[in-house]
Amino acid sequence: MVTLEDLRGDSPALCGSFNKIGEEIRAVAKNKDEEDAMLTERILIDLIQFSRKKRSSPLDRDSEKGPEEEKKKRVIRVLPPKNSLNFEPKNSNHCSRQEGKCRKLERQGKKPAEVKQTVEEQPPSMPTELKDKIMGLHGRDVKLVIQKKLTTTDMEDSQDRLSIPRGQMRAYFLTQEEEAKLEEKEEDGIHLKGLKVPLIEPSLKESAIFLKKWKLGNSSTYMLSSPWKNVANKNGLKKGNIVQLWSFRVDHNPCLALIKLQN
Repeated sequence: MVTLEDLRGDSPALCGSFNKIGEEIRAVAKNKDEEDAMLTERILIDLIQFSRKKRSSPLDRDSEKGPEEEKKKRVIRVLPPKNSLNFEPKNSNHCSRQEGKCRKLERQGKKPAEVKQTVEEQPPSMPTELKDKIMGLHGRDVKLVIQKKLTTTDMEDSQDRLSIPRGQMRAYFLTQEEEAKLEEKEEDGIHLKGLKVPLIEPSLKESAIFLKKWKLGNSSTYMLSSPWKNVANKNGLKKGNIVQLWSFRVDHNPCLALIKLQN
């Protein structure tokens, strides 16, 4: 049963108060007759809707929802949260995409090839003895330049050099001025002079070695030159050994430290 209270809009069952409806209609009506007609029509519509809501059950109200609202509900169920945290490693090679490819190959009767993921290992930290040595020299700006396995070419007596490929370097350690010095040529106009830098050997003995650039066509790479062969022999370095080359600075001058890791 609809009461006078419902008509006035005091009941929460109706959307908006009677006075508010009147104000809305007066704002758009051109005259009194149009205002009365619009108000009567609005009251009848609200009464019909109110009566339906009184009679309908919760199940019926759910069935009255339009297709747009049902579509929204379906979308909400399907879409994942936008701000979900992802703790997977960056080199996961898009596992979900790969799984999709594998399922496609299985449907085609083909055996998916095994996926090999290469995960870069975290290099060992600097040994305490070397840290103490560098601190004793008041060294700073310590960087791991490269970690590499000694190759046959690195250990050939005729070569007398340790290559430092740019693609394997973990950090650049020279200033623009120092890079320019590496470009200076010797008197023959062919060979590069290089830069003589202090070196802490794996035995923690201090010496010096030449750091040079090696031109390979349009590209270039770094290398430790003379007396590399002498340093390798004194410290028992052999082909296959894993070594680390560190850089640091003393009084703004570049220095290097070489250590041998346990294979």
